[in-house]
Amino acid sequence: MSLENSNSAFMANLYVDGLPLVLNQQRLKRRLRDPRITRRERLDVEVALTDRSGTSFVTLADHEDDKPLLFKFSLQDDKYIVTAVLRGMFDGWRLKIEAGTFHLSVSDNAAADLFSIRKHGVERAKFEHLSAGPSYVQIVSERRGRPLYKADEAGKKYFMDVDPNATVHDALNNTPVAFVLKIVDKTVPITE
Repeated sequence: MSLENSNSAFMANLYVDGLPLVLNQQRLKRRLRDPRITRRERLDVEVALTDRSGTSFVTLADHEDDKPLLFKFSLQDDKYIVTAVLRGMFDGWRLKIEAGTFHLSVSDNAAADLFSIRKHGVERAKFEHLSAGPSYVQIVSERRGRPLYKADEAGKKYFMDVDPNATVHDALNNTPVAFVLKIVDKTVPITE
């Protein structure tokens, strides 16, 4: 299939500050394999793993060498439906911005949110704008028309489509996060 075919999808990993994006479930499972984890920490992690809303949000891995979450970007009218490609419960779940918290998570029971990719000089990047190697991009939530921001609250890292600055003071405003998009496969046909 041609790379210029707009009826295609592509698979990619996303990174921020050298750390891969993962589901919190992946991060928690990796934490259980740490030989230095205490019994109390292990029990806290095991409890967290039973909470579907606590495991389905997108976060950063704890280590650079952790396995990144694979995302499938399917183009639909200059916007993307983004799904998680992950063995297990969350496979095929679509990215969405949670109502109320504005956190980026995956969901199987709701309509998918649409996203666009903004790259230097290109407001809505398509296949021809994305190189085979890594590139810096912003992911824009089409629900609000705003790029994603990274938030860090008591060690919990997550992404949202609103500025996490709760004070509303201009001096504390954040900038949208710059993701590194690393394409893994650019020839996946859309099957719908």
